[in-house]
Amino acid sequence: MTNIHRLRGVCHLWRDIVLTTPTLFSNLHVDFKTRPEFVKDWLLRSGQKDLTLYFSVGCGGESELSSYLFMLDLLDDLAPCIPRCKKLFFHASSAFSAHLLFAFLKQLNAGSVPLMHFVADDDDILHLPQIFTAGISSVKHIVAERCALGVLPSSLTSLELVDMEASLELTATQLRDALSNTLSLQHLVVHGVSIQDDVGPRVLLPSLTALEISASKSEEVHILKVIELPELEQLVLQLDEIEISQLVFKIISHGSKVKRLALAIMTSSPGRMRSFFKTVPQLEWLDVSGSDAQMETTLNALLLSYPDLFQSIQRVEFGEELADGLLASMFHALAARSPSVKLVSPVSDVVNDHRDLQCMFLRGGAVVTEHKKVVNGDIWED
Repeated sequence: MTNIHRLRGVCHLWRDIVLTTPTLFSNLHVDFKTRPEFVKDWLLRSGQKDLTLYFSVGCGGESELSSYLFMLDLLDDLAPCIPRCKKLFFHASSAFSAHLLFAFLKQLNAGSVPLMHFVADDDDILHLPQIFTAGISSVKHIVAERCALGVLPSSLTSLELVDMEASLELTATQLRDALSNTLSLQHLVVHGVSIQDDVGPRVLLPSLTALEISASKSEEVHILKVIELPELEQLVLQLDEIEISQLVFKIISHGSKVKRLALAIMTSSPGRMRSFFKTVPQLEWLDVSGSDAQMETTLNALLLSYPDLFQSIQRVEFGEELADGLLASMFHALAARSPSVKLVSPVSDVVNDHRDLQCMFLRGGAVVTEHKKVVNGDIWED
């Protein structure tokens, strides 16, 4: 927001361009330092563009109650814009700040906003239950950072849980209660979420097709013991230790419908990896990362030693550049099981936000290699 004001001061031409470009005013940050006349002008300049609104209470050292009373003065200006608000971000400095934010939400009638992102300061816990008892029942996507969970709304289709450390004392029972109404949940992202283990039943998530887990401690994969995912098709595993990988491999049930899998190869035991891959018999797309040595001793050993694996595979992508000879041997082993397979790998580091990819496949019985430059982070599109 400060940068946009600076652009307005460059010259008359730039000022005219800024003031007549509503997209530049589609993000508004409201806190105790924001002047009311500034908010009115900003919303007016945004025209009818979709809005993202940021609210923070007590995060700049100001009185939390003063921040709340200040935001109440903006209700008449903000409320008419809620129908075109697509994202709400809330940053609270304490539990009291969270209560004030949720009270403000209720008065703002923000139940139609599809995405809500909650962040608590490092040393505090932001509790979510109040927001869902305040009439917020149509939200589709929630991001919760360092937040304690309440019962989540049945409208939810996407959920991200981030940095819920052991100090929050999140139990498996609390997680079951939180997810008890989320029968429409399709996408779940779990980064660094510690859960106290127990022997209770799993909660069924019948609509969930995509799961991403990032863990550096064993308690951060206990969520797999709490949820049942009969329709899971995409699984992303970002696991820092071999021991954690082995724990995940044990938890994931056989007969999985997973068709796309992303993971790092960290173990040199083909037997252990084989047990895991047998749980995903319908696998079609594999994203894998690891060094030449890890690939050669693990994945290549699997391909050469266990002909029953990878028969359904259609595409294998590598996160790192590998030796040409290793790529060639793995491709021939894969193609012997699935002639339509494509092997995609990088052939250069990122340069100017782009990187070069190569794709190996069979055409008329011969191995063909094509090259393409893509924006970093993009995939090879057929």
